[in-house]
Amino acid sequence: MVGEILGSPINPPGEPEDITLIPMGCARLRISAFPHVVEGAPDSFVGRPGDVKVTCSIARPEDPLAAVNDGKVPATSNDRTVPRFTWWDRLGTGEWVQYKFPEPRTISSCEVYWFDDTGKGSCRPPKNWTLLYKDGDAFKPVAASGPYGTALDQFNRVEFAPVETSALRIEAQLQPDVTAGLLEWQVE
Repeated sequence: MVGEILGSPINPPGEPEDITLIPMGCARLRISAFPHVVEGAPDSFVGRPGDVKVTCSIARPEDPLAAVNDGKVPATSNDRTVPRFTWWDRLGTGEWVQYKFPEPRTISSCEVYWFDDTGKGSCRPPKNWTLLYKDGDAFKPVAASGPYGTALDQFNRVEFAPVETSALRIEAQLQPDVTAGLLEWQVE
């Protein structure tokens, strides 16, 4: 019955609002959670559920799409204390995950933390990946200034010439005999 708890810290848009909390009677247990708001936190899309729509080529309930931008930074690529998103049980295929924004935004970098469950499962970083932005009705590759990394236990950062777009897409080519997944995708 409890809804999803959002990641923290966040830097929400707009001006701060005062709220009044009203205690409930003892008839029912009520649970409330508030995000940790930090002024000056990176202006990523973490913790803003209505701000970005996440879609993918294949989804499964055990690995929720919300994991890609829940703000939970893993300790390692095999950190099972944070949610993960995977393309299970696809092997060796081309797959994608996408952010759609309610209005165009200027973006110049992103970071991906890949999931790897070596020794316990069949999920590894992809063979390769690329980042595309929506331009009109088509997706086009960003002009990346460096390689698309698949290193473990760290964010793999890609910087590119700024683009104004309403959607970003990661396209990943999975390795032949394994699937792939990610723990967090941050956009700046």
